[in-house]
Amino acid sequence: MSEDKNIKIARLIGLEKKAREARDKDELNFLVVNETREIINYTNSFLLLKSPTDKYHVNAISDLATVDRTAPLLTFVEDVMNDKSLKDLKEIELIDLEKFTKAMKRKKPNNIPQYLLCVPIFSPQKGLQGYLILSRNDPFKENENELLRHLSRTYGHAYNTFLSNYSIKDFLNKNFSGRKRWIIMGIVFLIFVFPIRMTSTAPVEVVAKNPYLVTSPFDGVVKKITANNNDKIKSGDLLVVLEDTDLLNNFNLAKQSLRLAETELLRSRQSSFTDNEEKSRLAELIARVDLKKAELQSSQQKLKNSKIYSEQKGVAIVDRKLDWQGRPVAVGEKILTIADPKEIEFLIWLPVKDSIVIKENSKVRVFLDVNPISPYKGKLLRSTYEPELSPEEVLSYKLVSSFKGNKKTPRIGLRGTAKVYGSRVMLFYYLFRKPITFVRQLIGV
Repeated sequence: MSEDKNIKIARLIGLEKKAREARDKDELNFLVVNETREIINYTNSFLLLKSPTDKYHVNAISDLATVDRTAPLLTFVEDVMNDKSLKDLKEIELIDLEKFTKAMKRKKPNNIPQYLLCVPIFSPQKGLQGYLILSRNDPFKENENELLRHLSRTYGHAYNTFLSNYSIKDFLNKNFSGRKRWIIMGIVFLIFVFPIRMTSTAPVEVVAKNPYLVTSPFDGVVKKITANNNDKIKSGDLLVVLEDTDLLNNFNLAKQSLRLAETELLRSRQSSFTDNEEKSRLAELIARVDLKKAELQSSQQKLKNSKIYSEQKGVAIVDRKLDWQGRPVAVGEKILTIADPKEIEFLIWLPVKDSIVIKENSKVRVFLDVNPISPYKGKLLRSTYEPELSPEEVLSYKLVSSFKGNKKTPRIGLRGTAKVYGSRVMLFYYLFRKPITFVRQLIGV
């Protein structure tokens, strides 16, 4: 036996030992594509392993630490090995790329040698695991093929530890064939047509039911708000004081104007007995006095309304009390709210993208953030036809739900998530409603 053969045999034994002692799949992949060069000379090597879809994908390339899935050369090698003519090779095959690419009607890349040697990685226990592709410009000799046949069994045995023979195609053939396939299809069909109630979730807030709104009686400026948030309010309690300096001045001016008008009317009445001209002015002066009385009464009423009192008992709801001081308000503008803490509703902001077909008295379940384990029950009272922006700036429909049940009434202002129940639909539609909507919007069908 020549010295070269002894060296090759020693290298072969060493390579087999390394393959069986590989600690993980990546280490074995690196060894297969790089250290096989100690036995067979080649330019490049590619390791393709079987995926669950029965396609072969490059997992390692010689002289490269990582695999770039976008590289054209990698795509070309995968297309060649997934070609129908090379499907599930069991023996070593030499591929002349010049001839093969002509048959594929595809151009051969310039950065790959002319010849590819396809070495199946075969395991007697798990079958074909993949291929080791060696490339060079010279054809491979028969003695080299014999060494590679021996190595293919060694590599297949080593991959038994890391690779599975799971295949989607094999799984389907095993479990969806014959009578069993029709039984499974029938069960799946029955499951998909099973009726289920459509639901959607949305943010919710506890709000007052029929609250008393404290509004500005005229255009003015807020001087101070005497009530604090969550204060218990009784009927007749002072709530808001509006700036009254101008009102007081107008009241005093109206009072003085009335006095002057009354004095002039008195003087004219006394002179009317002897002066016909003064007598003719009496009607005008009486009308002026009535006008001044009306102005005085209006000024007095505004001055009185500068202090706003509560007309019912409840709890005060004040939004940023300090920000109201010195703030101008228009007539009818809301300043604060008086609500009965036992009379509440649920305000739901249902996003347009999650909207469903709902009807009046639809079932609603509310999960508040303070106690998400114990839900509150309710029924839908009303909803808006047109969407509007929610406090989170999301285009939504505004829904209002009642509060039902014997549980303790939640505090006004609490937030959480509401589950709104719609009409019954098939389970298939329930699961695939959003994908169907997306596809219809995408293709316009």
